[in-house]
Amino acid sequence: MSAILGPIHHWLFRKIKIQNDLTNAIIDVAKDKELNVAPLADIDEKFGSLPEGDLGNIIDPTNIHGWLQDKIAIVERRLAYVTKTLTDNNPDAIGIICECARIFGVENAVEADATPADGFEYYENTFVSGMPCDGVNMVVNEDSDEITWQETVDIHKQYWDEVGVDVALFYEIRNAMIEGVFAGSDLSYYNLGNGSYKLVKE
Repeated sequence: MSAILGPIHHWLFRKIKIQNDLTNAIIDVAKDKELNVAPLADIDEKFGSLPEGDLGNIIDPTNIHGWLQDKIAIVERRLAYVTKTLTDNNPDAIGIICECARIFGVENAVEADATPADGFEYYENTFVSGMPCDGVNMVVNEDSDEITWQETVDIHKQYWDEVGVDVALFYEIRNAMIEGVFAGSDLSYYNLGNGSYKLVKE
């Protein structure tokens, strides 16, 4: 079965699992901090969960694209639901969530000597940005010292809207993780606003 899978499918599923691991890390920290995790008991029932095992053994070979899209939806909704649950009636919880995301980023850091191009490639290899055909991240400027890219579409908002939580919280969480990913490298990360981002070799 795995013979029908290409590297891009394994690449995408790895990114999906990273986001799932981030969500699980946030839940663990929330428990340690004694936040309101009781409503999360039904998260699997509400939104599903990622199957375990080798991708070649768990994917639907008759609908590879649809199967992967479904798993993206699962991890997007799970992160949104966890964020909503923890921040409802406790807006300060977003600080705890973002600190967890930053630490998670440090634990999944880019190589210290990465070039801007390396850094962007690592970003693309780590963060869920829809399906490859969505073409979300477009490089608009690149040289040996910096790279700038633009998100052409917000593919996260639909899921956060479904769950009933402001997608701005997603971007706070992701930004914190990105900062952690690049914190130990020679690259400085800048969120320029309006979906524009930059990595600069310092």
